[in-house]
Amino acid sequence: MTTRTLLVRCAALLTAGAALVHVGVAGQHFSEWWAAGLFFLVVAAAQIGWALWVWSRPATRTILLAGAAGSVALVLLWVVSRTSGLPFGPGAGVAEPVGAADVVCGVLEVLAAALAVVATATTRQRLAGPAPRRAAGITAGVAALVVLAGGSALAAPSHDHTDLASATTGAHDHATGTGTAGGPGHGHHDVPNLPDTSKATAAQTAAARDLLERTIAATAAYRDPAVATKAGFDVQAAYERKVAKMTAAGHTPRNGLVMAIHVPNKANRKDGRILDPTKPETLVYAHTAQGKFELVGVMFTAERKTPPALYQPYLRWHTHTFCVGGGTPKVKPENGSCPAGTTERETGAMTHVWFVSPDKLAQAFARRAPVKALLAYQKSLA
Repeated sequence: MTTRTLLVRCAALLTAGAALVHVGVAGQHFSEWWAAGLFFLVVAAAQIGWALWVWSRPATRTILLAGAAGSVALVLLWVVSRTSGLPFGPGAGVAEPVGAADVVCGVLEVLAAALAVVATATTRQRLAGPAPRRAAGITAGVAALVVLAGGSALAAPSHDHTDLASATTGAHDHATGTGTAGGPGHGHHDVPNLPDTSKATAAQTAAARDLLERTIAATAAYRDPAVATKAGFDVQAAYERKVAKMTAAGHTPRNGLVMAIHVPNKANRKDGRILDPTKPETLVYAHTAQGKFELVGVMFTAERKTPPALYQPYLRWHTHTFCVGGGTPKVKPENGSCPAGTTERETGAMTHVWFVSPDKLAQAFARRAPVKALLAYQKSLA
């Protein structure tokens, strides 16, 4: 083995580690925007291909510099996304928070680029004496560190430091109903994240846009939590319940975590109205890292009634199923069945309307909170 080979192989390992991180976070990016998820997979494939190429055969100066340039370009793209925000996509112009996975990935890419550049100026003189064994040890050590760093980064909390994207996966503060058999409601996991609007008519799109705009206008005053509380939405109490539930489940809220808070209004839930922008059953706030409450959407509920088939194909209803009784806390069924001694209950139908720019209409009716689009809209209000 030569010194140049040692440098090249270490660069290959570091690049492969960055590729694994990209693969690990691709799913989350797919949920936000399919093009972003695809980009991460393409980048990962290119990095793996480069790593295998330079590991298995003599790497030319051009190949090494191309790999280094690619790594540097990715790091620069990451810097832009975390400072001014990318100029395209659902979160255009919104800077993303820095997370463990992306920092580790960036470090791996910078180190890989540096080693690849140094390798281009290194001679091909073979290592003699105990040097080859030391080189093998260094290579193994780098491989171990890459696996450890990449695994730790992926195991760390979500790179966007927010639970908004999971705001609709059972964290709602809603009453348990008797189900919506025969209605449009269905299990949440069966609903695609974004509605299929490919066949939506101009009238359907206009109606959905009108619902979004009327809901934003009707709840504008509730951007002030004090006003919302006076109207029956106890924001602070809902936040304290969320923190208590997280703590009881062993998930102590971290500093800097942006939490989604569902704030119900008991009177609105009993008024018999459905899809009334002036009387939403639940407001959804983001509790920011600065301790502020930002109104990011509403949740309409049908409260034990069959929900109306309005605003399709944009608006979609869903339900949640829980196991209750038996002296245990409310839990979700496992493998389609409830634990012994508990009874399965299905909630009333519900749907979210997220406050985003009307030109991103499909995301206003997303299954999971469209974090980047929400951040972009909040920025436009500032």
